[in-house]
Amino acid sequence: MAGRILILGGGTIDYAFAKEYIKGQEFDTIACADSGLDAARKLGLGIDFLLGDFDSVQKDTLAGFMEENAQHGSSTRFAKYPPEKDYTDMHLILEWAVEQKPSEIIILGATGGRLDHLVANINILMLPRAHNIPAYIVDRNNKLCLTGSRHVIKKEYSPWKYISVYPLTNRVTGVSLSGVKYPLENAVLEKGGSTTVSNEFATNASEAVVSLDTGILIVIQSGD
Repeated sequence: MAGRILILGGGTIDYAFAKEYIKGQEFDTIACADSGLDAARKLGLGIDFLLGDFDSVQKDTLAGFMEENAQHGSSTRFAKYPPEKDYTDMHLILEWAVEQKPSEIIILGATGGRLDHLVANINILMLPRAHNIPAYIVDRNNKLCLTGSRHVIKKEYSPWKYISVYPLTNRVTGVSLSGVKYPLENAVLEKGGSTTVSNEFATNASEAVVSLDTGILIVIQSGD
C-alpha cells in the first residue's frame, strides 16, 4: 500500500492556491508527469517518480534535476516514453499510480488550457475508479472525482460552494443527494440534462452525501 499519492501534471496550476492546499497534508509519494516537474520545483517539492516524453518540461529544469539526482544519488524513479505514443502522460502516470495500490490519489495540473486533455483526464479517472481507489482532480475553482457508489462530499474549502453531479455513463439510477439545499431521492439521470448542476450545501451542513445504484457519476465541488 503506497498511502496517498500526489500527482503533478502539465496543466494550469495556481501556485498560491496549490501551496495553501497541500500545506499540512501528508503525501507518501509525489509523482510528476512531464512538465509537472516544473510545478514541483516551483512548489519546492521533492519527487519520487517522474514520467513522460519530456517534450513540455522546461529543458533547464529537467537538466538541473537530472544533474542534482546524479550528484546526490537520489532514489527518484524515471520512465521516459517517445512523443508518439498511444496514451497521454497523465494516463500513463495514473496507470503507474494504480499499480502502487494507494489509499488516495490527488491530481494538480490536470485542468486549464486544452479541453481535449481535460476531457481525457476526467475519463481516465476510471482507471483508479475500477480499483476502488479515490482519485481527485483539484484546482483553485474545482474538486472533481468519479463515484459508482456512496460518496461523502466534505465542506473543506469555502470557495467550493457549489455541488454538481453529472452522468459519466449514459444512465445512472437510484441517485440520491442529502445534506444539500436541493435534495434528491432515487432519481434517474441520463446524459444530456443539467438539472443536477449548481446545488449547494444545506445551511449548517459540513458534508453532503451522494449515493446511486448503477452507473458512474462525475461529482464536482466548484466555486466562481
